[in-house]
Amino acid sequence: MSTEQQITPEGTIEAGITISILDRAITATAQTPVDTTKELLSILTSQVLDGTVTWDKNLTLTIEKAINAIDTKISEQLSSVMQNRDFQKLEGTWLGLQKLVKNSDLGADLKIKLADYTKDELLEQFEDAPAIDRSRFFNMVYQEEFGTAGGQPYGALIGDYEFGYGDEDVALLRYMGEVASASHAPFIAAASASMFDFTTYATFSDGKPVAAGFDSPAYVSWNAFRASDDSRYVALTLPKTIARQPYGAQTVLVKSFDFEELKTRDNGQQIVGSDEDFVWSNAAYEFGLLLTRSFTEFGWCTAVRGTESGGKVESLPSFAYYSDAGDLLQQCPTEVNLTDEREKELSELGFLPLVHYKNTNYAVFMGAQTAHKPRGSLDPDAMANAAISARLPYTMASSRIAQCLKVMGRDLIGSNIDPKDVEKDLNAWIHKDVNPNAIGNESKARHPLVEAKVTVEEQAGRPGAYSAVAYLRPWLQMEELSTSLRMVANIPS
Repeated sequence: MSTEQQITPEGTIEAGITISILDRAITATAQTPVDTTKELLSILTSQVLDGTVTWDKNLTLTIEKAINAIDTKISEQLSSVMQNRDFQKLEGTWLGLQKLVKNSDLGADLKIKLADYTKDELLEQFEDAPAIDRSRFFNMVYQEEFGTAGGQPYGALIGDYEFGYGDEDVALLRYMGEVASASHAPFIAAASASMFDFTTYATFSDGKPVAAGFDSPAYVSWNAFRASDDSRYVALTLPKTIARQPYGAQTVLVKSFDFEELKTRDNGQQIVGSDEDFVWSNAAYEFGLLLTRSFTEFGWCTAVRGTESGGKVESLPSFAYYSDAGDLLQQCPTEVNLTDEREKELSELGFLPLVHYKNTNYAVFMGAQTAHKPRGSLDPDAMANAAISARLPYTMASSRIAQCLKVMGRDLIGSNIDPKDVEKDLNAWIHKDVNPNAIGNESKARHPLVEAKVTVEEQAGRPGAYSAVAYLRPWLQMEELSTSLRMVANIPS
């Protein structure tokens, strides 16, 4: 072979003689063993003859085309798996849990425990037990922690479940409400689109009110549950949030091969067909993250609502794409962009809506309503107290105080201390979280009570047994600001 021959970057040889394609390929892939190269080229040749691979005079270009064809085929196969509804639901669960755990400041004072139950399994547990307090779930949440000396009571129960208004769903909500109430650990899950007789939450975009439908006979069980005291310990979020962006060269790059999760145009732009192209996660995880963040920062789980008061859900996956008309659009990171009117209506119906701020990557829990519907009363003070008790921040605060009072009372069993001294100690303890002069969101989040008092009274007919009753007056959070405009026009005479 002439010493004047040169190997070009494309792997071809410039010379005055002709060499075989096989020799050229072996020379171009010097880092690969010769036998392996021959075997791979044999496969490549067979695919060329079968028409699977298009041959090009440039060997490197031929191989690149073959690799691209393989990547395309793998992308199609992998996308069909990842776009499966059951697979998406499972992935959304793990991504939601990952976000909650990863972004919570876990330690001695803040822990997250995981229990794996389906809705059917939970319902079966409760229905098979002779009583709620004999069920396995009640034993795990209440008996083993709150009901055991030295136990660590749960602060909240986050459920990756969606509930409708069907009898089985409402029955499970009743059971969970009883466990949450006994344990003073509110249960937070999600409302499904079927709760409103919708197939998807996108139907909310039609702008039609939904409140009237809840007066129909189909919602008898749901309305009865809302009237129960235990519903104060249940909150249902909506809608779901995008768990991640689709994989692709222009979004989330996969290094091992050229993977495009969505279909693409010739220019590489991803095509969005519907919301089903995305992985969605339960909004209960987002609210759970607000709870852990508030607890870490303030020691209380009350700063969980409003843009400036802890209700902001930040860093949601932001995905932009071009429509068929060529317009650049943002995929709403929540299943639907709720209007102010719809958010207010849903809150009044006992739900916990998450509202996306248009053209941003964040959303906000404006309200913090539990499922409870306050009873009507002619007494304005009674109505106000009922409304306050139905709001989640106040339920979270009172639940923590109730847990602490029980633990402190348990530690006093067997002592010779006078009940008045117990009352004095409990009042000294609770007043650490009282500040009637607090100013600003942060100060009120650290001291959530304007006023508090604990009384200790002997139980009639039970010598040595006492009851501790806490009277709490929390800082009220703004619910609504109505505006009006008065115009004065001077009419010349």
